[in-house]
Amino acid sequence: MMRALPRDSVALVVLLGCVTALGPLSTDMYLPSLPAMAAVFGADAAEVQLTLSAFLAGFAVTQLVYGPVSDRYGRRPTLLTGIAIFTAASVGCAFAGSIEWLILWRFLQALGACAGVVLGRAIARDFYEGAQAARALSMMAMVLGLTPAVAPIFGGYLQVWFGWQANFLAMATAGLLLGVCVLLFLTESNRHRNPAAIAVGPMLRNFAALIRHRRYCGYVLCVAFSYGGMFAFISGSSFTLSRVFGVGETVFGFCFALTVFGYICGGMLGARLTARPGVDAMLRLGTIFCACGGGMLALLQTYAWAEGLHWHWFSLIGPVMLYTAGLGLTMPQGQAGALQPFPRMAGSAASLMGFIQMTVGAVTGILVGHTLDATALPLSYAMAAMGAATFLSYAIILRRRPQ
Repeated sequence: MMRALPRDSVALVVLLGCVTALGPLSTDMYLPSLPAMAAVFGADAAEVQLTLSAFLAGFAVTQLVYGPVSDRYGRRPTLLTGIAIFTAASVGCAFAGSIEWLILWRFLQALGACAGVVLGRAIARDFYEGAQAARALSMMAMVLGLTPAVAPIFGGYLQVWFGWQANFLAMATAGLLLGVCVLLFLTESNRHRNPAAIAVGPMLRNFAALIRHRRYCGYVLCVAFSYGGMFAFISGSSFTLSRVFGVGETVFGFCFALTVFGYICGGMLGARLTARPGVDAMLRLGTIFCACGGGMLALLQTYAWAEGLHWHWFSLIGPVMLYTAGLGLTMPQGQAGALQPFPRMAGSAASLMGFIQMTVGAVTGILVGHTLDATALPLSYAMAAMGAATFLSYAIILRRRPQ
């Protein structure tokens, strides 16, 4: 029997955070296994990295579907369908016999996982408004941040103890448990169902209206570029830390956890301060952190390469922590600002935002995967470029014109 959580409960925010955590769980848990998987399947770094980019490609495409479908049929049944797909595809990943099959199963896994990200945001928009929505999204970001902090550590030990398949079986178990929680404790939040939401014509008109909304585009680009820099790190960190800095599977998890600590700090700062200076002020601070973190990383690693220095791995992780602190500020504020003007098509607005975000991440990941070498420069320059683009998106598109 369902016992719905009240809207003002912390447990509801935690559950929504866990729903959105399907994405980072799918990308971060098996990162320590990437070098080992390359050896098992006889693949190079670029081929193994495609398991990440294929996931993001599936994520991007399906986000255009889940939002309108949930606008038409409701958030809860759509979310449960996505979780079921994710769980089944995770089992398929565990038993993939080749890198090609693993890439395919990862694409299918994304088709389910993205339901959590799209609908978690849309449900938050249904329940909360204004600064309250930004605060809820910031709290969700903190809950979400625990997943990439813990998942690579746990995944590293699973890799050492049981091999790479254990990571995907753990994902399937998490999906099953989350589906039960949604079934029992989450009520339907969509009170403005749109019978025409899944019709092609109205769907395209909704997307066109969103694209023409200048501030919506500005918020979305801040979210997309900041995430692009983080995905550059996700794509290249395991190979870069292993080859350049000699970091092993279990230590890698703790390195990754430090970057997530930066993200959590940014999320906590946003949750505490957003109500006073406002969404835009906190977003500006986040974009500055992203630009400074990426720029510092590029300068440090360029100097190390030019001088032939072999620095400690913290020379990479330290600037990334500054970047991820900016990400923890930028993502919730940008999401809240983008969704706020569209209460009757929050699903479509979240879908288009997610599509653009994941497309930028997938392209960045592919570029990093094909340029990785024996230095930290490809990863560093990618994050610097994304940090600069994040700041420029705010400075050019979101700035207020003089009266």
